[in-house]
Parts: sequence; structure tokens; C-alpha cells
Amino acid sequence: MYLVHVGLRAPRGASAPTDLRSLVLSRLGPDDGVEHVSVHPLARPEPVIGLYLRAGSLAEAEEHADGLIRLLLSHCPELADWTPLRAEVPLIAAPFATLPLSYEVSEPLLD
Repeated sequence: MYLVHVGLRAPRGASAPTDLRSLVLSRLGPDDGVEHVSVHPLARPEPVIGLYLRAGSLAEAEEHADGLIRLLLSHCPELADWTPLRAEVPLIAAPFATLPLSYEVSEPLLD
């Protein structure tokens, strides 16, 4: 399973609908491969829809998310003038560095 973030550009002066997650869910079917949807309407520089997808590879997940969002935008009047910018799996840095087993910590690594 992959989390794919899809950034959206709103029309000038528009903001994300308050029911954006519901709009997305209402247009997805059981065969779309989506396990969960999250939305980040206030994300900067643009709103983001997060799709948790079943896919065979990272590239397949990104391509599938892009297609789903483009289909959503074309069939949802509330989002008709929105533009998908990118669909990508976010790369998140690990919170802890991997240390050799013999490494001794004299101070906490994190505050």
C-alpha cells in the first residue's frame, strides 16, 4: 500500500470545499484500490488529497492516483475548475539515525 499526495491548484479566490473528503469518497468505488482518503485543505502552497492505494509499485500508485483525481475533477462540479499539479509518494525522513550496534550515546539524540 502506498500513500500518494495529490496537490491541487484552486481557481483564483477559491478555497477547498469543507466537505472535500466526502466529495472524494462519494466518487470512489470498491474497485478503485483506495483504502483511505485524507485531505489537507490548508496545506501550503496548495491543498493536498492523500490517497492510500493498493498498487504493485510506487510508480503504479502515483499514476493511478493521478488518474483517479483527474477523473474526480472532471465529474465533480464543485471541483471542475481545480487543476491537479502532481501526484507523488511523499518522501519522509526517518526520525532516528541508524547507529552501529557498538555506538554509545552520551547525550540524547532528540530533545
